[in-house]
Amino acid sequence: MKKRLLICLIILLFPICLYAKPVTYTRTEEMLRVPGDVEVTAENKERILNTPSIDANAKIYDFADLLTEDEKSKIYNQASDFINNTGLDIAIVTLDELNGKTISEYAYDFYDYNDFKDRGVTFFINVSGPKTSIYMSTNGASGTEARVAYPDNIISKILEYVYEKKIQKKDYFGACQMFIKLTDGFFYEKYGDQKVGEMDLEVKGPFPFTEISIISVILTFIIVGLVITKYQKTTRHVDMTVKKAINETSMIVKCEYDKPIKS
Repeated sequence: MKKRLLICLIILLFPICLYAKPVTYTRTEEMLRVPGDVEVTAENKERILNTPSIDANAKIYDFADLLTEDEKSKIYNQASDFINNTGLDIAIVTLDELNGKTISEYAYDFYDYNDFKDRGVTFFINVSGPKTSIYMSTNGASGTEARVAYPDNIISKILEYVYEKKIQKKDYFGACQMFIKLTDGFFYEKYGDQKVGEMDLEVKGPFPFTEISIISVILTFIIVGLVITKYQKTTRHVDMTVKKAINETSMIVKCEYDKPIKS
């Protein structure tokens, strides 16, 4: 009997553990739970009350139940690396309702009225409408890293790439991972040595693409030079020129790239 009860309890609790809602706290007019630098006015009080109060240390807020606990744990670790690498804060949010706000209003209220750093980025997956949409916001004063690293054209590029590669396939876990990789990569493009090309969009962290490209070109010339020298010394047959030999043995390296992303 006890074993049956235990099995039933595990079955009942398993879905809860697999898809647990984010912890939220109650806001009241007496306890609005906003950061100390937020000025409460008659105009913004209702918006504050209509914004979820959360633990800003959690970083992953899956209100729409799109992620498993294991997936959230992996995204959290990736988000922690992003914070350590860039100094920016980050929040990943899935939504199945907007509380009467537009997605942009919800995004900025969510960040500003919770205790995040003074600069950071947010990524929202919104499934409240007939079609899934995604949104990215940058937070911080004008001229700070988040605003400089992610201008509108970069935000559009990130969102279009994530939507095409992951959201259209309903791969929400992959979308969150890809978003963090791209924001990390574009941060290094602005403040480091990395260049984010079309084939490199999913690469995280600084990587010497330029140096490797130069080395590859030099090595190609060296190899071709050696081949030409070898064939000039070993044959004089007209029908086996160096050019023909290279073509027949496919020694020319062909590089293929993804279709460019339209901004």
